[in-house]
Amino acid sequence: MVMSHSSIPPHSLTCDVSQSIVEQLQDIVDTTLAVEFYPEKPATYRLNHANGALLVNYARSNYPKHNETGAVIRPRTMILTVTIVSRGLYDRYGAVPLVDWVLAMLSGFTPEHADKPLAPIKDYFVQHQSGLWFYGVDFETEVVHVQSLGVPQGF
Repeated sequence: MVMSHSSIPPHSLTCDVSQSIVEQLQDIVDTTLAVEFYPEKPATYRLNHANGALLVNYARSNYPKHNETGAVIRPRTMILTVTIVSRGLYDRYGAVPLVDWVLAMLSGFTPEHADKPLAPIKDYFVQHQSGLWFYGVDFETEVVHVQSLGVPQGF
């Protein structure tokens, strides 16, 4: 596929993997919690669900060092974060029990287009603000990055 300078591909592997995680969580929690993408304007985020929310976000990717002189085909380790937002800390829908729940629900799940299942790499306290507890759970999965030959120089 040859792209012009002004065209961006209609599909994004990163968005597809993230969407797959959102859908997996939505299927499991149904209406018990809100499941959404991490907000584009976090400072204005408002928790509207009585029990809490799970916010999915692509964080970063890591690539091994490239030494070959031919086409670039590299494993891409993607890191995705589920941010837990809760009004409580230790109650039924508190942030701490939800950390364990997210670990149980996503560990071993293979997102669409991923080559390896999600594996947890860390969980952590983010902040307590305006009566809300925020915790993060980072997962990794792997996809294969293949050099695109159709992207023009200077894109």
